Amino acid sequence: MIKKILMKKLLTLSIALSLATNMMAAEPNSDGLEKDKAVYLELLGASNMVGINYDQRFNDHTKWGWRAGVSFAFGSNSNFFGNYGSIRYYSVPLEVNYLLGSQKNNLEVGAGANVGIYNSHDRDIQTLEGPVTLTPDQQAHLITQKTINGKTITFLGYNTSHNRFGYYFFGNIGYRHVSSKGFLFRVGVNPSFTLGEKNAIKKAVLYPYLGFGWAF
Repeated sequence: MIKKILMKKLLTLSIALSLATNMMAAEPNSDGLEKDKAVYLELLGASNMVGINYDQRFNDHTKWGWRAGVSFAFGSNSNFFGNYGSIRYYSVPLEVNYLLGSQKNNLEVGAGANVGIYNSHDRDIQTLEGPVTLTPDQQAHLITQKTINGKTITFLGYNTSHNRFGYYFFGNIGYRHVSSKGFLFRVGVNPSFTLGEKNAIKKAVLYPYLGFGWAF
């Protein structure tokens, strides 16, 4: 009788220990961040000039995460002869990153790629010397005619526009701070590199960035 009671208690204890073990195993060790999502404005860096980015950990118990955004950059140039060009770059920065540190202060490291579309507008100046009879097409592109050192110079302007794909790869080494109320501050550098083919975008080897946003 005593033996049967003892066996029942051991069986009950075994079942209870088994259930407790399974429950502990089902609860992951939380070494992630209390605020594991963020939206921030980034200046320079992987956003080129300015961009809006969304950042998130892969799950609630890891410091591995990713970010994706939309960015914009603009550039222009001209010379003494009146040639003019402008470029607009609409792109998407994509990155996998890791945060090393506390809930508030972290070393941020990562790697990713920036892919997008270049939209370029160019104005090329063509000059003709001496008296010329302009064709209808040349008359449509006539800018002016001047007499320089006794010679008649005709200036024609041709505008062109085209789009092309562009990309570059980048690294990420920086500092990230998240306040207890959620304010996010980021600063660091993005080393960049390409594979050297025609669509590659050349950037400075170390390109700084600055970011402000909100973590939640």
